[in-house]
Amino acid sequence: MTDTARGLIQRMARELDLYRQLLRDDCTSTHPFADEARAYLDQPEPEGPTVMGIIALANEIEAEGLGQVDLVRRALARWGK
Repeated sequence: MTDTARGLIQRMARELDLYRQLLRDDCTSTHPFADEARAYLDQPEPEGPTVMGIIALANEIEAEGLGQVDLVRRALARWGK
């Protein structure tokens, strides 16, 4: 996730909390969606492939007699994006 997206989610969570606090006249109240967003942001970013992982995948593709397009497709399936 980009820093821009992370910042946007944080700002939106604060706004949700503020509106909930104003509506309930309770400065300690938090919005459930804001809590959920913060919990999502607290999760570690998924790790991408290591160099050794890429080499192992390339060796698998080569052993199967497949080409570069197959390598890219399998890498995307395995590591996403």
